[in-house]
Amino acid sequence: MAAKGKDVYEKMCTACHKVDKRFIGPAPKGILERRSPEWVMNMILAPERMVREDPLAKDLLIEFNGSPMANQGLTEEEARQVLEYFRTL
Repeated sequence: MAAKGKDVYEKMCTACHKVDKRFIGPAPKGILERRSPEWVMNMILAPERMVREDPLAKDLLIEFNGSPMANQGLTEEEARQVLEYFRTL
């Protein structure tokens, strides 16, 4: 599952996220030490809603100069694969 998640991440996320450094968006390395798996899944699947409703997502929007996370249209299965990949970082 993590290997598939790495593929999805590399295809869909690397325009804005680098594994271990800030870029347009935050680095996913260590994300599961800072956020719950549910939070990560919600951010991947519904970033627009998260920015409207979640205080942490609102703070990230401000921290990253108002650059909202794009909804990549991942399925729940793809988002779970990406989450499992994040566990390996």
